[in-house]
Amino acid sequence: MRGYTTVPYTIAYANELVEDPIGFEWHNDELRLAYLHHPRRSDWINGVLRGRSLDLRDRPEARGSERMRKLNVLRQWKCMDDLLCQVCGKPATDSDTGRTPWLLVETVFEATGTDSGRTNAPPTCWSCIPKALQECPMLQDKATLCTVETALSAGVLADLYRPITPDLPRLWKHNVYVAWDAIRYHPFALAAAQVVELHGMRPIDARS
Repeated sequence: MRGYTTVPYTIAYANELVEDPIGFEWHNDELRLAYLHHPRRSDWINGVLRGRSLDLRDRPEARGSERMRKLNVLRQWKCMDDLLCQVCGKPATDSDTGRTPWLLVETVFEATGTDSGRTNAPPTCWSCIPKALQECPMLQDKATLCTVETALSAGVLADLYRPITPDLPRLWKHNVYVAWDAIRYHPFALAAAQVVELHGMRPIDARS
């Protein structure tokens, strides 16, 4: 099987992975998940605790080796916010059409309508699509390519925890979608990736 020769922009390096301990704290008379060491306001996005990571991609001497099965939370989030290509990190939107190309597989996509759906996979620019199809085993057999009119932040992909004691959280559910309006789950979620809802999807032959 062909393997990667390119490290995608969203992939984490060993020294970027942060494993600071988490627990529950009292906030506004309710328990919420928090980092136990040096909590800061920027840890929470829309009331959800975001997984910590470092961005050392531009510092080869410090970042360590790549971890192809791990996402860098900060760069994944930035790709979703700014519609950056998950492979090269440059703007993915086509300047001529104003539409954004998106490569998808079933494991990272859930349809919500005839031309809409949710995904935690960032877009891929036209220049990087051939490279992604050639090098990524997950895309080689069942990739779907479409262009998208808009992408709106919908929520997060997260692990949910319950408190045994404030300092001892127990994993409740792994890798589940938590919508921004599902407020009751926000205090228990540790977000690993942002999820967006794609609208105005138009399919294209990925191999043409």
